[in-house]
Amino acid sequence: MKRVVRSSLRSLLDSRPGRVLRGWLQDSGPARRSGIHSYGGAPDAEVVAYFGDGPDRLYQLRQWVPALERLNENFRVVVVLRNERSFAAAKSLTDLPLVLAVSQPDLIDLYTAQDYRLAIYVNNSMRNFQSMAEPAIIHVHVDHGESDKTSSISNQLKAYDKVFVAGPAAKERCERVLWGFDETKLVEIGRPPLDGEFVSVLPRDSRQTVVYAPTWEGENDSNNFTSVDVLGLQIIESLLAANARVVYRPHPRTADLSESDFAAADRAIRAQIDEANESGGSHVISAEENILDLFVDADVLIADISSVGLDFLYLHPEKGLILTDRHNDPQRLEASSPIASKLESLSLDTIAGLPRMLESVVTDESQSAARRQLKEHYFGVASAGEATELFVEAVENAVRERESTRRS
Repeated sequence: MKRVVRSSLRSLLDSRPGRVLRGWLQDSGPARRSGIHSYGGAPDAEVVAYFGDGPDRLYQLRQWVPALERLNENFRVVVVLRNERSFAAAKSLTDLPLVLAVSQPDLIDLYTAQDYRLAIYVNNSMRNFQSMAEPAIIHVHVDHGESDKTSSISNQLKAYDKVFVAGPAAKERCERVLWGFDETKLVEIGRPPLDGEFVSVLPRDSRQTVVYAPTWEGENDSNNFTSVDVLGLQIIESLLAANARVVYRPHPRTADLSESDFAAADRAIRAQIDEANESGGSHVISAEENILDLFVDADVLIADISSVGLDFLYLHPEKGLILTDRHNDPQRLEASSPIASKLESLSLDTIAGLPRMLESVVTDESQSAARRQLKEHYFGVASAGEATELFVEAVENAVRERESTRRS
């Protein structure tokens, strides 16, 4: 059968080391298609790290790469992607073998030709379900962050064979919200992406350093927790007036969003910081640095309801953490996020008190104690490095369970 490779993909593959699997599938199974391509090694493995989305969401996979590379010491891991641009970008993320399966029939052919035992999913992409059609694989959801967002308790979790979660809070969230959910699917592993070593990336500064790291506007209103368009400018103005060193960390998806109030507010925030820097303010807009590295130099983090605040809580419970409330509704905020009931929060009603909060979240021992308790509630008691080993152990247990079931 004649093979046709799209010109855009051909030029991409010709420009970088790699190979198109021209003969491999014909020799190994019933494949009839030309949309399967590999890079960095053969596609045969035991575990699939699956990513079906475009490069704007590749940060979701990126944070799991160290844990996947550690898992590769016990099980051969291959990263299966579905988007050409993500496939190209992933070459710089890891030395793990990559496979691009362009269409669903390509994916089916790939799975038919291999004996993959387990697949790991870092989000709830609709394309996950094309992979989950394969009945011989154990399908495991790990998600790209521990968060109280509604997206973290999607009814889609019921479709996975296993759901690896950070700690007790995630289990309670699923049990409370997901009607008919099989709680035996839940496995606590902590948060492996937080096991890395993080380093200072900001210039030294004698001022209090406040990182403002809002989330994006979400796919719909129920999942919209961003403060950017409601409070963003006021937050920056207040921090500048308080003589803090401001570090603005926009969400990775901000640059790819279409025109909206959110995008306009983001531009206004950047312009405000640029103006302050014209007079020697030395404030920072950081879209490229690892946000976990930015935490090293932060004295206080201002974050929306998202995984960012919880990651900071885990890594730095001794530092100040302030949440935002875009809806100006403290009862609604506390109902949607247990963390909000214990911490200071910014809303239209409380924004004037931000200078006081900047001091109290650092000096108030009761808030420090609350952060330590919340860390245990959200992440268990896993120590540094332990979560990755719990992840590897959970995969081993799942594979063992699969093998036992297939033999019986």
